[in-house]
Amino acid sequence: MAPMAPVGQAAAVQHIRNNRLPVYLGSPHPCAIILEQDGMIRIRDLVIDEAKAKAAGEAALAAGRSWMPEHYYGMGEPVGKIHLEAATREELARRAAEMKWPKHW
Repeated sequence: MAPMAPVGQAAAVQHIRNNRLPVYLGSPHPCAIILEQDGMIRIRDLVIDEAKAKAAGEAALAAGRSWMPEHYYGMGEPVGKIHLEAATREELARRAAEMKWPKHW
């Protein structure tokens, strides 16, 4: 994933309400995601397995392919801290609109 601008709270809430998920959050690179997971709608941290990332980077370079920050951050998985969750999109949208929103999201 190329570096991106913050999505912003208002746009994220609209994405939730319009069921445009997943939504990657974080600037310049994604560090969180809004997604449906295990029957819940969540805002959750993306976590990169450092051993897998190191192996993938070494394999890419050994094969003559590039290994850039976008490749590294693209390995983030939604297994980190859950910042917010709800049973419905509308409930999550309402709560997301009320929460203190990190500037880099």
